[in-house]
Amino acid sequence: MWAPPAVLVLVWTVATAVGPTSDTDINDLYVYSFIRDQVLAGDVPYRDFLFEYPPLALLPIVLGNGAVALSILMLASALALQALCGALAGPRAAWLFVALPVVCGALVRTHFDLLPAALTVGALVAVTRGRPALAGALLGAGAMTKLFPALLVGVFAAWLLSRGQGRAAVRCVAAAAAVIAVVLSPFVVLGGLDNMVRFHLERPVQIESVPASVLFVLGGSEVTGNPLRPDRFKSNGLDGGSAVTVQILFAVASIVVIALVTLLAARRGRGTQEHLILATLGVLLAFVALGKVLSPQFVIWLAPFAALLLAVRGRGHRAIAGLLIAATAVTQLEFPSRYFDLVAGDDSVVALVGLRNVLLLTALSATVAALARSPRRDAVQPHTGSAPH
Repeated sequence: MWAPPAVLVLVWTVATAVGPTSDTDINDLYVYSFIRDQVLAGDVPYRDFLFEYPPLALLPIVLGNGAVALSILMLASALALQALCGALAGPRAAWLFVALPVVCGALVRTHFDLLPAALTVGALVAVTRGRPALAGALLGAGAMTKLFPALLVGVFAAWLLSRGQGRAAVRCVAAAAAVIAVVLSPFVVLGGLDNMVRFHLERPVQIESVPASVLFVLGGSEVTGNPLRPDRFKSNGLDGGSAVTVQILFAVASIVVIALVTLLAARRGRGTQEHLILATLGVLLAFVALGKVLSPQFVIWLAPFAALLLAVRGRGHRAIAGLLIAATAVTQLEFPSRYFDLVAGDDSVVALVGLRNVLLLTALSATVAALARSPRRDAVQPHTGSAPH
């Protein structure tokens, strides 16, 4: 029982500290330290200084005081994720998760994304164990940490409806809404949330995103910021030329794909655990692969699903997991060591990021296809060692 977490701690300690997977030349630690100093000085986020994250992101940012403290906090999140993956898909998933620090690299300890990822997978465990209110509450908490889990509330409700559990779907949505309302209400009263909304609406296409790869091919767009100084959105993007048109087209595509995945999740009689895992991954991939921002740490959200899909061994699942792992590995080849070459427009790095983005789009297509052909519940044989549906 203790072997998988013990090995994860060992791999984390080595892989994120030494060797090719330990590069932290570019990270968010300085940004976090600035936010922490502002909060400890008594300033109110949103009102007194720009804070682009939801309110609960303050917890890992303030508690993770420095590189070591944040690494310990994220290791704890990784151990929770490992246990949750084991609860969903058996010991094999827990062992596969040991590879996380190697596949993702030092990103896992210099960003707080493992926390919302753990809340998301925790919600998966809760809803498949008949705890829809707890699942909704966990998604609400995740949304108030890094926004993306909010996209999954509709998928969870659709999945419950596919099982004929209308009341459970209502409890799930209500719990998520209640948590979000409770967390946001003090900041709504204090004012300033519109600054966060404007930040995300006005932010240009981020330079590592799929829309950016398209813009590099089309030409005519300029990089915001430079290798020495990021733009006012704390990153580098592409603006001008066809940027607005491409951004709108990808936003529409993202909405359409997320709606499609939600409809597929709602198909009557398909409400298996495996079906929900695929639907959850489909929404996350649509957000990551079709959104205007694709920061390197976003691949952390996908890592647990590679372990889950390899463990359940469904039709085509290994191919999807392989695509996720390959996309994450290619991300490491570019970030952080060659990020400034990308900003400078180096063709080889632009092509490398383009390859990563093609892998993500292929994974998205394969996930939607697997979801569409997912068998009915009465046709599914339980997997040996998997948790009950």
